[in-house]
Amino acid sequence: MSDSSPGTAFSTVPRQVEQVRHVLDRDFREHIDLQDVANKPEYEREQQFRSRALAALAVRGITDCTSQEAAARVIDGRDDYGIDAIAVSETSRHVWLIQSKWSDKGKAGFTTADADKLVRGLRQIDQRNFDRFNERMEALEDRIRAVLRGPSQVTLVLALMGRGELSNEVVEIFDDEIEEMNGFGARLDYKVLNARNLWQQVYEEEAPAPVEISTTMRQWVHLANPVEVYQGIVPAKDIAQWTADAEGRLFAENIRESLGLTEVNSGMLETLKSDPEFFLHFNNGITVLCESVETDFPGRRRQDSPVTLTLHGASVVNGAQTVTAIAQGLSDAPEEAEDADVSVHVICTQGGPPDLAKQITRTRNKQNSVEDRDFVAVDPTQALIRYDFSLLLERTYTYRRGEADPGPEAGCSVIQAAVALACAHPNAKLAVRAKQDVNTLWEQGPEGAYSMLFGEQPSAHQIWGSVRLQRAVATELHKLAQSFQGRASDIADRGDLLITHLVFQLIDHQGIEDSTYDWDGVIRRVPDLTKEALARLVQHMDAEFGPESRSSLTRTLADPARCRHLAALVIQDCRTGAAAPQVAEKYHKQRKRRKTRRPNTVPLLMDRDRIAAGTPVVFRPKTVKESAALSTWLAEDPRRAQATWVRDRRFPLLWAYDEQRYSPSGLAMHMFALADWQEAPVAVQGTSRWYVGDQSLTELAEKLFAELGDAEDGEE
Repeated sequence: MSDSSPGTAFSTVPRQVEQVRHVLDRDFREHIDLQDVANKPEYEREQQFRSRALAALAVRGITDCTSQEAAARVIDGRDDYGIDAIAVSETSRHVWLIQSKWSDKGKAGFTTADADKLVRGLRQIDQRNFDRFNERMEALEDRIRAVLRGPSQVTLVLALMGRGELSNEVVEIFDDEIEEMNGFGARLDYKVLNARNLWQQVYEEEAPAPVEISTTMRQWVHLANPVEVYQGIVPAKDIAQWTADAEGRLFAENIRESLGLTEVNSGMLETLKSDPEFFLHFNNGITVLCESVETDFPGRRRQDSPVTLTLHGASVVNGAQTVTAIAQGLSDAPEEAEDADVSVHVICTQGGPPDLAKQITRTRNKQNSVEDRDFVAVDPTQALIRYDFSLLLERTYTYRRGEADPGPEAGCSVIQAAVALACAHPNAKLAVRAKQDVNTLWEQGPEGAYSMLFGEQPSAHQIWGSVRLQRAVATELHKLAQSFQGRASDIADRGDLLITHLVFQLIDHQGIEDSTYDWDGVIRRVPDLTKEALARLVQHMDAEFGPESRSSLTRTLADPARCRHLAALVIQDCRTGAAAPQVAEKYHKQRKRRKTRRPNTVPLLMDRDRIAAGTPVVFRPKTVKESAALSTWLAEDPRRAQATWVRDRRFPLLWAYDEQRYSPSGLAMHMFALADWQEAPVAVQGTSRWYVGDQSLTELAEKLFAELGDAEDGEE
């Protein structure tokens, strides 16, 4: 194996760190903002730069953006709530919250305090408290709101220049938060990018090696013109080996990566485990492009004998889900899945047009999968609705996938109709389903949403009026969301379909299907009805779950039972004729208050009585150099690393060695002098070196400040 290969590079950590550091300096030096640390010592500025640049590197790897764009996603600094950078993908509706830790020695870790802080930042975003973050967040707010407005995925990313091993306590913190937020669907997860992952990213960005895979094909067909093609049957175990050989680069030319455990992939896994001999018949097969191919014939050179193909520069351009499912199946049930076979189509692009690979990739991925919505096209009810729209309303109604949606005044699509009818349905669960995933509205059967919405054909007048009302409520909610902040703004934003459901329940339904129903009059009432529904919903949500409840708004709006309960309370209030409440003053937008600086560590701990008098406090060196300089001196007398907490704001440490009182920093510097450390720093943060249990005084103060939240804001 050459020195440039991944295996050798990981044999020593310093080389790995050096290479990543070089890329950080080269690609991000001009783009990372360090104005807020301009007055700090050079070493601290450099560490800050590399930590922020590491976060930017993670963003670049996640979103495949430029270095400048990645650096613009870094928000590290005061009021970052533990989030160093944020990556956003509107197309995949995904947000990544990144916390980075740099270490010159490749030994960066991740503490429970780090995890708590990151989770708190997540909750601030989940509650849409963007005004609590620093100015760097402002440029990202709109994009984050847009993605999180509907069904979306949030991933907590730990970019650690170290082994990336998390303690059980850290894992528990993340698992608890995931359980809370994922009560009704996978919305939150976390991943660790350790030193190996980060180096691998740099390696692949710098010098991506071509993928080479081998496979044995039987019952094959060979074509030589216009380019070389092999098609035949390949054992599943060969396919599974591809993923290991390619080291994650097997789908480089594909339009998309593997989608993970989707419903389709789950079905493939089940077939692999239960009926592997039928997998060939149930699967569409795999298409592999390669730059060149070598053949070897273990037996006779005939089509009824196997041929071994070695593919250079290989990439799976169609069938990524199949490859992933096979690899998983061989891992889960190797004895059963190894009996499966797959149809494989190998195309060698050598000798073809320059853009042949792109043309093949694009064309092969245009094959449409059959979705539940496609079955709607064969339902006679939809054809009748289209006819009614055209004849009675002189408007357009589209229901086949691929048809262009008509303009807002020209008509609507079956999707827009289904969402509006779901909101109009007496059961709020349909509005919840529509918000989470509109595809659930095509489910057939007695309990299926489609049967509830279109089982008895609604009139064109009712559908068109319902669509108009839903659009009017959405317009009004957009205005209201701009005037509020915090939970009220978030409910107006993300609870739009639930509020539309409430408005539908407050209007007169008598004769709603008739052409004479006064939809214009109803829509004129939308502003008042929407404002009342929002105010009452905010009131009851605060009362039921508390304005600062740990139960996230994300989970509440995804829970049909909670939404039905809240809807019943709102509707009951409205029907009593009681005056509508006003949205609490705290939710009205106000000018941002200037945030107060966190108090110094010792006064903060004293004021809140966080450490009891007489508590033992232990000294721990913070850096490798510091440990080397003091270890022998500390070992000579155990009292040198021991102190007691006393009620003294200036000198809270009673040192066991001389029974005198010191400040944490003063005592640390005094110890450096007694140990005759010639290279000791001229200043030191002593509170980060004195520990109560497993937390330093600094960490205790940070945790306390985080618990206090806004309690410190506004104090002069």
